[in-house]
Amino acid sequence: MPDAYDSFDRPGLTPRERILTTAIAAIAPADWTTLQACVDAAQQHGVPRGELTELLLQATLFFGFPRTVTAFATLVDRWPETTTPDANSIPHAAQRSSGEELFAGIYGDNTDAVHAMLQGYHPEFHDFVLESAYGRILSRPGLDVRMRELCAVAALGALEQIPQLVAHARGALKFGASEVNVRAVLDDVCEEDAHALMARVVRR
Repeated sequence: MPDAYDSFDRPGLTPRERILTTAIAAIAPADWTTLQACVDAAQQHGVPRGELTELLLQATLFFGFPRTVTAFATLVDRWPETTTPDANSIPHAAQRSSGEELFAGIYGDNTDAVHAMLQGYHPEFHDFVLESAYGRILSRPGLDVRMRELCAVAALGALEQIPQLVAHARGALKFGASEVNVRAVLDDVCEEDAHALMARVVRR
């Protein structure tokens, strides 16, 4: 990661988008130096701190608690903030319905098949994904769905989880990202050929 802040200002993504996608991808290999650079760049480019906290909550779903604890510690160290009430929380009673709505929006015609797959793995796992992952975290209004899906692509690319990456790249397109945006994220984070991945995403 170059030290210059203009390293985030390249074609395909806005600086905000590249800062956020780079930040979440950096958590996978525990690249805290890059995460620090992203936090510093966020301040330089006027990215709200709240968007970084939303990003780190989302990171829990991909990288687990230990990595996310260190990621939050990195954020607090580089950009301290007094604790404020969380205005983005989804009420508990609404989490299941919010999760189901977002899940269907992302998976579209494949929604029933993905439900069945998760149920087949374990009903508790299925319910956790719907209620906690989608309903409690991904439905939060602190980041729009388009940005969350681009961040999911970055996280899954860093993890080399290609089937899930393809699904969330399609979700990003459904929620307003362009093919240029998705390709830029793939170019930034994936070892696999971005052109071949895009062909899978858009079924060319």
